[in-house]
Amino acid sequence: MRTLHLACLPFPSPQGTQAIVRAMVEALADAGHDTHLLTYAHGSGEEARGVVHHRLSDFPRARSLRSGPSLSKIALDLQMILAAHRLASRLRPDLVVAHGVEAAYVARSARLSSIARTIYYAHTRFDAELPTYATASTHVARPLQVLGDLLDAGASRLRTVAITPDLAAHLTRRSSRHEDRATPLLPPWSPLDPPRSDERNPARRSLGLPRDAKVVLYAGNLDGYQGWEEAAEAARRANATFLVATESDPTPLERFPHVRVGLADERDRRRAYAACDLAIVPRRAPGGLPIKLLDALARDVPVVAGPRALAGLDPRGVERADTDEAPALAAAIARAIACTPRGGRAWIEDSLAPARFVASIAELARTY
Repeated sequence: MRTLHLACLPFPSPQGTQAIVRAMVEALADAGHDTHLLTYAHGSGEEARGVVHHRLSDFPRARSLRSGPSLSKIALDLQMILAAHRLASRLRPDLVVAHGVEAAYVARSARLSSIARTIYYAHTRFDAELPTYATASTHVARPLQVLGDLLDAGASRLRTVAITPDLAAHLTRRSSRHEDRATPLLPPWSPLDPPRSDERNPARRSLGLPRDAKVVLYAGNLDGYQGWEEAAEAARRANATFLVATESDPTPLERFPHVRVGLADERDRRRAYAACDLAIVPRRAPGGLPIKLLDALARDVPVVAGPRALAGLDPRGVERADTDEAPALAAAIARAIACTPRGGRAWIEDSLAPARFVASIAELARTY
């Protein structure tokens, strides 16, 4: 099976969407399938294993790895239309997978459905996420929500699969046509080696953390849709140290008590998880699947998360908060420290097995 994946983003990059796209294409390549990926020209990090990576030309020159809309991204997406059409015409894939709203519009504009079976893999809700980039201009939040809803609707005119049950249900509810129904397709993810007990104290010493402190880890970007501020306030209410592992601009953290560590590579990530008592996964915009949730569970690190973050999933190893706001998250932190939730790694192994994802993609390539 030959697949072509379109992703309107820099790649590689430490962000969550890039991590999930990497997991998908590597799962297909590892299974012996001919796997191609088309992205922007720039990125930072190790290439995806076994995948043929095609890039746009480096014009207009862009180097930003941050999420969110920009004029340069619009220019790159317009370039993507021609590049996607040429590549699909040459490769003649069994399936084109458009990752995210922008890639879905690229696929539609390039008329890829006339060349190969084409699906839209929904990673998030634009109607919920887009307004979070307007925090300094709240009067434009409502127009951005309307725009995001229109973009979601247009993208979903392709055959749609969604990364979470909640996102699939939302896209189906807002569709007026039966053929536009979205179905959930969970991504592949692999279990990881849990932090060892002998790593805990060295990790804490290296970060200047007291041995007996209650440490709550937030590992991810500081974008508006994440809701990380609620996590910071929840840690304060729970009298816990807020450990932030991120490669984002740290300026927004200044108003919150915290300890920060970089998240450049697996060594940084492992040290952060070894130093914490639990990971917290907040979410302001519903729909998507936080990769930090999968990463923590894959390592058997206990997790606190609310309903928006869990997005219709019920994984083991999670202490569920009643809401995604700080008071409920703080109460869940207290419960998790008193009685640690277990089983996340086994849940990842059972529910997100790469073989299951590969089989689903092969079925879509054959029958949709």
